[in-house]
Amino acid sequence: MRESRRRSAGLTTSSDDDGTAILEVLVLGVGLLVPLLYAVISVMAVQSASFAATAAAREAARAYVTSATPSQGAARAQAATRLVLADAGVSAVIPVIRCVGGCLQPGSRVDVTVRVEVAMPFMPGGAGVSVTGQESMPVDRYREAP
Repeated sequence: MRESRRRSAGLTTSSDDDGTAILEVLVLGVGLLVPLLYAVISVMAVQSASFAATAAAREAARAYVTSATPSQGAARAQAATRLVLADAGVSAVIPVIRCVGGCLQPGSRVDVTVRVEVAMPFMPGGAGVSVTGQESMPVDRYREAP
């Protein structure tokens, strides 16, 4: 009786399609979900390193312009860079410091560049992306010259 109702409603069952839904879910899940998940993890790693490099450059520039001498400024900038990058889980690098208009001269400017390498997750051979953070900080006009 039920079989006749299914036939009249066009709901016939075919044994040719039995089990294909599980196979389709597995193929699509592995074929699409895994690459999508890898892309999301990679983008998150690069974005995290980008934020870390920018924050490290900003803090290094602040540390440099508030120091008394250029040598003290370089040491403080390296320490600030090391702390910020360690907090973000990125390997430490030495910041590139460039003084425009004289180092720590009143009214001059300090440019700091921090470049970090981001290793792509699950990639053999150390393939990665280079991320750069830059910051320019003015030296106070009313400070004492070193």
